[in-house]
Amino acid sequence: MLKRINVNLEPVESMLYYWSSVSDKEKVAESFFIDVANMEAMKSVFTDEFNAESVRKVLSSIQNAELLSTATKPEKRFWSNNMWMMEDLGLTEAMAQPIKVLNLNHLVERLNDEIPDIDKEEITVYFAPLHLDPYYIVDDKIIINFFRIMVDLYGDNSVKIEGESIEDFCYEKLKELLNK
Repeated sequence: MLKRINVNLEPVESMLYYWSSVSDKEKVAESFFIDVANMEAMKSVFTDEFNAESVRKVLSSIQNAELLSTATKPEKRFWSNNMWMMEDLGLTEAMAQPIKVLNLNHLVERLNDEIPDIDKEEITVYFAPLHLDPYYIVDDKIIINFFRIMVDLYGDNSVKIEGESIEDFCYEKLKELLNK
């Protein structure tokens, strides 16, 4: 029976610091890039084309205003997404704010009612700055690509991922995880 849904924002919180620091032309230590790459949410989505060295290389190249040479498609996308975050830190903060207060525990009862015999007591939903896909399900984790959050700043200020509210998107991914 499911008892708790945790939301982990560690990668996003770290990157908010990075984006702000680099935008202000402050130096960020190379060890910081390695720490970000070693976060659980980041490590869980590594592939042959995108790994810890990719994270370090991209973040370092952005900070040092260097071009990425011989980059893979995921590395290029990661670079591009990070550059986008630094173009408008107000938009970046508007994307982060709703997940900073996101609590999914009210979905526990609904999931337990809908899916009998859930064998997990706790699930963690991570938000992380990723590269290609909108989300990943790895083991007992859901890792949602922070860059896929869309804020309607000129309409009703709604916040969506892939056209759904954040809560609906998370609920569907939680069901996907629990039904696999």
